Amino acid sequence: MKRNNSKVINLGCRLNFFESEVIKNILTQEGLNNKIVINTCAVTNQAVKKSIDEVKKAAKSFPNHEIVVTGCASQIEKKKFSSLKNVSQLVENKNKTHAESYTGKLLTKKKDFNFPFFDNFTSSRSRAMLQIQQGCDHRCTFCIIPYGRGDSKSLSFHEIVERTENILQRGYSEIIFTGVDLTSYGHDLPGKPKLGNIIKRLLTVQPKLKRLRLSSIDPAEIDPDLLELFCYEKRILPHLHLSLQSGDNLILKRMKRRHNRNQVIDLCKKVKSIRPEFTFGADVIVGFPTETENNFLQTLNLIKLCDFSNVHVFPYSSKEGTPASRMPQVCEKIKKERVKILRTESNKILYGQLNKVIGKSTSILFESLKKSYTDEFFKVKLIESGEIMSRSGSLLNVKITSRQNDTLIAKIL
Repeated sequence: MKRNNSKVINLGCRLNFFESEVIKNILTQEGLNNKIVINTCAVTNQAVKKSIDEVKKAAKSFPNHEIVVTGCASQIEKKKFSSLKNVSQLVENKNKTHAESYTGKLLTKKKDFNFPFFDNFTSSRSRAMLQIQQGCDHRCTFCIIPYGRGDSKSLSFHEIVERTENILQRGYSEIIFTGVDLTSYGHDLPGKPKLGNIIKRLLTVQPKLKRLRLSSIDPAEIDPDLLELFCYEKRILPHLHLSLQSGDNLILKRMKRRHNRNQVIDLCKKVKSIRPEFTFGADVIVGFPTETENNFLQTLNLIKLCDFSNVHVFPYSSKEGTPASRMPQVCEKIKKERVKILRTESNKILYGQLNKVIGKSTSILFESLKKSYTDEFFKVKLIESGEIMSRSGSLLNVKITSRQNDTLIAKIL
């Protein structure tokens, strides 16, 4: 493996972060020097502006480097990015995780450019991401991402099994399935298998897989098998992050979402009635065009009702080219006030849940002294121990002794 002075600058979502790690690995493995790869984001106008700013900054800071731009923003607005100073190459999203895009060799058509495989995702070898789905067939009124990622595509079951085996053989203790629209998995495959069916089959043929998490999922597409897994399969870890966006039915319709608040309430109640330890997270947009005070209060009420403790709150940011950008906008001051209220309430719920486990014993997947996670996805900081550093990636039994803001403090048993 050759050393190099190349760099990857990542912007945007967790999937972008995963892909940026793949690109870093390519640059290192291929010994590629003097390259700056900027993985852009297009989720909002601000994200595009930040992406452009990063390209300009790189041009000034690294005048002797080749600047390569990829990601959703450059995919959607090719002319804007190709005209920036010192940009030598734009790499399409579907090609950005393959070495040929950076080495100058001819692309091999037989390769599946939608699904990179990266076998060194975390230095602690504790958990690995496995992308099983790419793209999106839906057109939410606030979202430009399908135009950057393309239509939904699924990784075959055979390939999922092989990649899972590869990950487990390399010592990872936990796998996270990820994708742009994970619950749409299988629509493009023969027989149209559902995500729940695929996971059931995988857990049968891969008994060594003991810990599986899912990234953000759409409440509208949770099939019966998947719901059964959440309720009864202990290898599915007890935390679920929902692409909620709003708790008000009218706003959900204007967003062109396909679920309603009652579906979310029923889901949370059903799962927690069988697995009380289950926790829930959500992505929420505040200040969507036409959102009234009452619409917002419906969202706030849903967060409380379902005990959402891990809420990612985003003030709505208009994205040119989307239907929502042409709707009546909410003023910035109101958006900021609502964001603050929602974040405060989410923290209150989280702190309450954390306080309940103080004094109890639990298991964690150890990553580092400063930050590991419980099965319920609570952050944990360990009281120092000299012997612990050799146990990275191991399951540890700990006792929770206190809380420090959003992090539990624990000692090893």
